[in-house]
Amino acid sequence: MRFANLNLLFPVVILGLIFLISIIYNYIRLKKIRFSNFNMLQKASSGFNSGIIYILDFLKIVGIIFLIIALLRPQEVKRETQENIKGIDIIIALDISGSMQAEDLKPNRLEAAKEVIRKFVSGLSGDRVGLVIFAGASFMQCPLTTDYAIIKSFINQIEFQTIRIDGTAMGDGIITSINRLESSGSSRVIILTTDGVNNRGFSPLEAAKAAIHKGIKIYTIGIGKKGGAPMMQLGWDGVKRPVIDRYTGQQLKWEEPDEKTLTQIADMTGGKYFRATDEKTLKEIYEIIGKMEKQDIKVKSYNRYVDKFQFFLWVGVIILIFVFLLEVFKFFRVFV
Repeated sequence: MRFANLNLLFPVVILGLIFLISIIYNYIRLKKIRFSNFNMLQKASSGFNSGIIYILDFLKIVGIIFLIIALLRPQEVKRETQENIKGIDIIIALDISGSMQAEDLKPNRLEAAKEVIRKFVSGLSGDRVGLVIFAGASFMQCPLTTDYAIIKSFINQIEFQTIRIDGTAMGDGIITSINRLESSGSSRVIILTTDGVNNRGFSPLEAAKAAIHKGIKIYTIGIGKKGGAPMMQLGWDGVKRPVIDRYTGQQLKWEEPDEKTLTQIADMTGGKYFRATDEKTLKEIYEIIGKMEKQDIKVKSYNRYVDKFQFFLWVGVIILIFVFLLEVFKFFRVFV
């Protein structure tokens, strides 16, 4: 609590003292007053009248004190903080090609990636995030937004059939991401998650050069166990079995991510390449990227003042009106 009009304290105190002295003077003067009529003297000196004089004087003092406090303008001090967060713009480019069905990450690579990305998005604050998916072609699944509930709902909708052209158009995914980040004025980042080798569309390295020109950093994540994951197919009886090459008799495996190209993309753009061989590692990678791109939060503290004089003003006015009415009633009892 503070008083905004402390500069009025001295004159207000002087006025209060003058008022108090006047009450004391009136009290002394009333003690010496003479009545020409004995009846009037009896009424004036009755228990009701003698007692009410003290009550009225006390209420006057209380009322004036409340008015003095109101005049000094009491204020409640509320300390508030304002956080200025300079957010970044992030595009998550996710491979949804057929090889993401591999079950070296549970339940499969795509579902494991979706779960980790959902948790990554939940940990963001003040950053805009968008989602690009790619297989044999690329597609903007969700534009940049700070509505993290919306982006998570779009993540949930991703299926292998969302893009019906199979393949790995890694370069196209990067170009689509760049196009969405081009008009952004913030720090810009692409997180590219794939498990294969580019076999369609634009060259990933040429796409990386475009990212350099636009000042966009690319983090790349190669997903899948070392040596590749076995291909599985669902049999007529509902049981999954390994896919066997009819010519060699060898079990077929999904290819590993192109680590050389992914490393080059990351190095060229100032990002970093990571290899995720299981769900835990993938989760840790996204956490590391989140910490690497964490922005400083500037906190500004300030005081907000809320006026509280209204209560004291109304109480003081009501008390003085009440006193005035009582004095009129007392005067009426004495002279009627």
